[in-house]
Amino acid sequence: MGSMIDVKGLSKTYGNNLILDNMNITIGKHETVAFLGPSGCGKTTFLRCLSDIDRDYRGVINRKYKKAGFVFQEDRLIPWNTLERNLDFVNENPDKIREALDTVGLLKHRHLHPTQLSGGMRQRANLARALLVEPEVIYFDEPFQSLDLKSKISLMDEIKDIYSKKQFTAVLVTHGIREALVFADRIVIMSREPARLIKEIDITKMRSQLQFFSPETARYEKKILSFYE
Repeated sequence: MGSMIDVKGLSKTYGNNLILDNMNITIGKHETVAFLGPSGCGKTTFLRCLSDIDRDYRGVINRKYKKAGFVFQEDRLIPWNTLERNLDFVNENPDKIREALDTVGLLKHRHLHPTQLSGGMRQRANLARALLVEPEVIYFDEPFQSLDLKSKISLMDEIKDIYSKKQFTAVLVTHGIREALVFADRIVIMSREPARLIKEIDITKMRSQLQFFSPETARYEKKILSFYE
């Protein structure tokens, strides 16, 4: 498979506070990895360092890709622009914009403004924006956090379907254990601050059993909670 991201000795401080402590991990090409941990442990900080948004850290991150997309917690759409015009800031090619909107099921809504879209539709637009750069890696920062359960499950299914066609590497941070179990090939658990990587769980062999409401998912959810410090 080969590695896409190699992290060695990653540490991060804010003032005198150590936030991330000596993190080491390799993320493989076409792998989907979810990072879990207690609220406030530094998951988003870790993702921002990993994706090169935040460069103020110690250690080495070797990124073996040229293009990456980022799906933020909030949609960050400009309210006075149409959906199509919002994506124009990323890629001015109208054919590419329509292709991305079609991929996430929003093509017929391209002339609407963000206030006319549901929360789930705005997050799908967020995903379309990330896809527009034709990424080798997509970073997901709590993308399901503000969605109702139906929209959350629908978006997760959509992302998995797109992943099966596009085969990018996906890195997710979330506090939702079920989201991680349904989304990822591998789950990495972070400790409380200062955050360390304390446990890895490979779930590829049980993938078919892990549906959002399945008994197996509930069992693993309980197991993962036991690792939280």
